[in-house]
Amino acid sequence: MKKAFIIITLIVSVYACKDVVNEVPDVPFGTTAYTFTTHNNVVLPPLRIPKDNALTKEGVQLGRMLFYDPILSADSTQSCSSCHNQSDGFTDNGLAFSEGIRGDIGKRNAMPIFNLMWHLDGFFWDNRADILRHQALMPIQDPSEMDETLGNLVVKLNNSPLYKEHFEKAFDATSIDEELIGKALEQFMNSIVSGNSKFDRVQLGLETFTSQEKVGQIIFNAEAIRFKDEINPNDPKNFGGDCFHCHGGSLFMRRESLTNCLPSNDDLGKGGFNGNTDDNFKFKTPSLRNIEKTAPYMHDGRFNTLEEVVQFYLSDLNEDCPVDVANAPNMHALKDSVYLSEDHKAALVSFLKTLTDDTYLTNEEYSNPF
Repeated sequence: MKKAFIIITLIVSVYACKDVVNEVPDVPFGTTAYTFTTHNNVVLPPLRIPKDNALTKEGVQLGRMLFYDPILSADSTQSCSSCHNQSDGFTDNGLAFSEGIRGDIGKRNAMPIFNLMWHLDGFFWDNRADILRHQALMPIQDPSEMDETLGNLVVKLNNSPLYKEHFEKAFDATSIDEELIGKALEQFMNSIVSGNSKFDRVQLGLETFTSQEKVGQIIFNAEAIRFKDEINPNDPKNFGGDCFHCHGGSLFMRRESLTNCLPSNDDLGKGGFNGNTDDNFKFKTPSLRNIEKTAPYMHDGRFNTLEEVVQFYLSDLNEDCPVDVANAPNMHALKDSVYLSEDHKAALVSFLKTLTDDTYLTNEEYSNPF
């Protein structure tokens, strides 16, 4: 039977929301508009900046200082960057779980930080933070992480001449409060953009894929065609990997929280946060950009390599899935198990590695300012 391939063209998704604008909003008087040197509208969506928190040079710099300063933790030993290392895609140095200042070990893998302005479904693996400035304050207060109260932090920052000066420059504020702390951190994290991978340069006509990477791109963007009784390892009929269903578009992510049928470790994900049993075992769908640099993988860091991840999706997902696959619409493409040859697996991984943005990993604008 003739092979059938459905090639899905990657499209740029345009996001809109009443609380944001797709053009840079006016900055407050006395501040300098922040210039994005890493954003390219040709591949990435238009900028999506909160109306009430325009990015300014002063605000982004202040947020960068806070991000790297251990003063945010109760004992001044741990900063946001302690668990979000730039060279590892702002993840935690290859660890499945991060360690807090009291020696407590978390239960979920530290998520990468980039392109957060385009996240519309909330933050954290269980989407418990609605907007970025709220997310920024939660690890500070978490007893298993930085274990500081916002009240104490406000006092410490108000007692610092350095921070008093920078908050006044950024927000024209003579007194520092938790809202301004969240806004400053939000500005810095919204400034972190990743859009200069080989994939992006190919889209712009500046580079070309290798033959293996081209095959990997086809696999990524093609439906799996299954002929259960006719699988021949030397000539596989089901060429596609169905990856684009959950990781499509130029951001390589999907807005919804989804289940991917990982065998349960008793973490209910979004359902555990909101109490809705229909959301049990659903987790935020992460971007695959820079995936080569953000191991280990999944919300619990159970897979150490991309090859392990690919093999998981080729397994029988019905067998140990904590939910009925029939009730997981996003799994329709994978419920019968995808077959790929060894060469096709290698090609898919090769394509995924074209999503690595080395400039994002080394950009001094995102590094420690101290």
